[in-house]
Amino acid sequence: MHRRRFALALVCLLCSVNWAQADPVSFRATDLDGSIFTSDGRVTAVVFLGTECPISRRAVPTLNEQRAKFDPNLVQIVGVISDPTVTRKAAVQFRDEYKATFTILFDASGTLARQLKPKTLPEAFVIARTGQIAYRGRIDDGFVAPASPRTVVSHHELADAIDDLVAGRAVRAPETKAVGCIFEAWDKHVGATTRQSVTYSRDIAPILNASCVQCHREGDVAPFPLASYEDAAKRAKFIASVTADRSMPPWKAEPNFGHFQDERRLSDDEIRLIGEWTAAGAPEGNRDDLPPPRKFASGWALGEPDLVVRMPEPFTVPADGRDVYRAFVAPVDIPADSYVAGFEFRPDAASVVHHCIMYLDTTGRARQLDADDPKPGYVSFGGPGFLPSGALGGWAPGAAPHRLPDGVGKPLEKGSDLVFQMHYHPDGREHADRSSVAIYLAKKPVTQVVAMIPLGTRDIDIPAGESNYVREASMTLPCDATITGITPHMHLLGREMKVTATKTDGAIVPMIWIKDWDFRWQDQYAYAEPIMLPKGTRIDLRAVYDNSVDNPRQPNDPPKRVRRGEQTTDEMCLCFIQYQTGDRNDIRLIRRAAVGARIQQALERTP
Repeated sequence: MHRRRFALALVCLLCSVNWAQADPVSFRATDLDGSIFTSDGRVTAVVFLGTECPISRRAVPTLNEQRAKFDPNLVQIVGVISDPTVTRKAAVQFRDEYKATFTILFDASGTLARQLKPKTLPEAFVIARTGQIAYRGRIDDGFVAPASPRTVVSHHELADAIDDLVAGRAVRAPETKAVGCIFEAWDKHVGATTRQSVTYSRDIAPILNASCVQCHREGDVAPFPLASYEDAAKRAKFIASVTADRSMPPWKAEPNFGHFQDERRLSDDEIRLIGEWTAAGAPEGNRDDLPPPRKFASGWALGEPDLVVRMPEPFTVPADGRDVYRAFVAPVDIPADSYVAGFEFRPDAASVVHHCIMYLDTTGRARQLDADDPKPGYVSFGGPGFLPSGALGGWAPGAAPHRLPDGVGKPLEKGSDLVFQMHYHPDGREHADRSSVAIYLAKKPVTQVVAMIPLGTRDIDIPAGESNYVREASMTLPCDATITGITPHMHLLGREMKVTATKTDGAIVPMIWIKDWDFRWQDQYAYAEPIMLPKGTRIDLRAVYDNSVDNPRQPNDPPKRVRRGEQTTDEMCLCFIQYQTGDRNDIRLIRRAAVGARIQQALERTP
């Protein structure tokens, strides 16, 4: 299963049910095989089960039927075992003995239980594609009381709730009373564990597997592995320190200001567990609680690609010195104009490839820049040095490849060049890198085309010493737009960027907010669910820069005046907003609106 954080914004249905948990919460989970579970934007039924509860046991065949009934592309059924007295090994035995065909999550530390607060086993929660809890209660009316089964089951509330959500209807019965065993595995469902100590095997290994091992493994970009108890225990204090200050895992977007795929943010509960484990002396615990080791695909994770494009020749990354920013140009060999449905980047020298952005060029300008530079490729710090005709997207360690839905594609013109804009950071020894990307072309007719809105300003003139230089940009959508992703971009003086959308009714939609911008950790953020913005919506960008001596990323000593430009010591103010549309005329309208907004802003600033 793709590496993603199980991050669902779970909120109450307004005006329907007044549940105690009204604030958004985020959590991740691993299944009994150690894979990372994610909602993937599907309707998700989460059912708490007990290995010793007879009603839970009898619920397994019913949940198997539900899994078989619903389209797995739209719905997923998952069980949860959350009990400090049950080892992961015992939970696997329960799954195998009762022949559960649906995914079962192992809630090792009670994180899901504390957040969802089940009262009964089994108890079901149905989460809509938007992340809202749309239903909680019983699976069906099969039991009047724990020891009183009905002869005939006539109401199937869990299935009905899923049917309603798939059909786009409001759930007819948002809450029912579940009948079964009392859930008492964790102290009053919200308190501390009944175990004496947090352990690596049960509590810490799942966190590291979910959020760290993707990069912290032999041969990958992180400087040391975290795949075993020995790996983690000898670095326990360091792990506690860098997770407590949230410098690791790297994730710059603020919580609850846009909800994104592949969020690498640890929850407060996970950080607390790491701190408690370290304070307790990093105990190993019972190895029966260990999740299986993470498995990583040896081939392409998305299957056999239609074509693979490689950097044209190896590039030598030096052993030391400053980070290297360089672009490499490779032709894309396709017989006709096509659409890209997915891509998968593979770093060759993984330990030094920090990130890559892949642009498309149909003008030949990138080839000329390459020819003018005597070394392989050409220097490219900010933009790629030309106006791209399109882009595949970006990659950073920990990113998982995804396919676009059927009918959606990114244009790829015949004769295009693919430009790998690479960021390398030396690790103490020399490496030769020749990275590649697998491209998957759309096989079905494309009715929705992916395009970009470049929102920003070229009007940048930052005085030396200025610590709070602000630039703003905005545009109004000339048509409806389905927003699928967002990519902020500044250079070394950038400190903060915030993007919001204001609809015609005054409702404000948070799109992204990065309070501590770091060029080294820039990301392309894909929304977990598309944002639907109607015609007339105003999108606003606010960027803040720090050109003082107090900025630790200050490239000039002493600080000097900085203007807009492509070089390391220049600055930019830009945010690429990805959208999709079925009307090519919309692309022209939005492009004109974006250009018009920049012209209008420049006129307003002219004395």
